[in-house]
Amino acid sequence: MAVERVNSARSRVNLVLSVFAVLVFVIWAHFGSGVPVIRAHSTATAGWADFLTAYGVDRFGADGYFTRGVQNGYNLFHFTPEYGRRFTRKSSRDPVNSCSGCHTVESLAYGLVNSDRFDAALERRVSFEERVMRCYAGSMDGFVPTHYDPAIRDIRLLARAVASHLQLSEGARKGGG
Repeated sequence: MAVERVNSARSRVNLVLSVFAVLVFVIWAHFGSGVPVIRAHSTATAGWADFLTAYGVDRFGADGYFTRGVQNGYNLFHFTPEYGRRFTRKSSRDPVNSCSGCHTVESLAYGLVNSDRFDAALERRVSFEERVMRCYAGSMDGFVPTHYDPAIRDIRLLARAVASHLQLSEGARKGGG
C-alpha cells in the first residue's frame, strides 16, 4: 500500500515536471529563441515600412497571414540572393541579382492580372506561377521551385496586394493601352 502511494506520488511529480518543461520550452521558443522559423516571423528589410504604407498592405492586419506572406514575397523580390538563395546562383557581385533588377512590383501586378494566357512561343497557356518559375530558372540561372512552394505563393501574394492597391482587374493593360 505504501509502495503504491510512493509510485503514485512519483507519477504526479513526473507529470508536473513534464508539463513544466514543455511550458518553459514553448515560452522560450516564442519570446527568447530568436529563431525566425520557430517564431514564424518575417524579417523587416530596407524599404518594407515604406512599401507597407504606400500599398496599404497593413489594412489586412499588421501581423496577419496575408501581410506576412506579402512581406516574405517582398523580401524574395527585392533581396533574392538572401531570401531565395536556393532558387538562384547569382550573388551580390552580379549586376542583376534579384527580381527587382528586371521588374517593378507594378509590372509584377500587371503580370498577375494578365497571367494564364496563351503563349505563342510555347503553344500553350502559361500560369503566373510558371512564369515566375521560368524567371528563376532562366534570368536568375537558378533552380526551379514547384508550383506549391511557399516562395511562389508569397510572390503571388505580393503581386495580388499591389494589384489590389492599383485596382487592376483581369486583362488590365499598363498605361491604359
